[in-house]
Amino acid sequence: MQNNENQQQIKTIYRMLLELASGNLAFRLPTNSPDAPFNELAKQLNDIADEMERLGYAYPYANTKSSIEQTGETAAIVVQKVQDYILNHLEEPFPTTKEIAAMFGTNEFTLKDHFRRFLKTSIYQFYNEERLKKAHQLILKTNLPLKEIAFTSGFNDYISFYKAFKKRFDYAPSAMPRKLSEDSSASENVENQ
Repeated sequence: MQNNENQQQIKTIYRMLLELASGNLAFRLPTNSPDAPFNELAKQLNDIADEMERLGYAYPYANTKSSIEQTGETAAIVVQKVQDYILNHLEEPFPTTKEIAAMFGTNEFTLKDHFRRFLKTSIYQFYNEERLKKAHQLILKTNLPLKEIAFTSGFNDYISFYKAFKKRFDYAPSAMPRKLSEDSSASENVENQ
């Protein structure tokens, strides 16, 4: 009988961990078992769930559509997660807005609306602006060839990169000052002596 109770407690703990991992913060373990160590573990897991709920944790792939429409705070969290996703995937092909909305458990219209409300720009404009900022920094701080910078910044070809860069900054990428490599600055110092 004791072994059966232990198995049931392990299953209950396992379920609690799965619920936490899937973003269901409403599930709680009972703490009225005659087994004191189980009660202590149950209390700790319940406290973790309470803290995650207090911090506004939302599983990024859960369907948060209803909570997005109900509270501005949850919408802000989803927009922040989308923003983080974009910043961490600049060099990859950009998914459609519909695909991004599905990744974060909302619909395309709601996501576009909240993104524009919080960041005062569209999702694609934000993505494009961040790619160009990244390219600008790479040009200033590295000696990478401009074509490589274009690809690293998520552009499919140099022409598209050139046009977008020139439109955004009013000068060509090749017009920017480049960081001199140590080899070229050392040879310049020798020539100047």
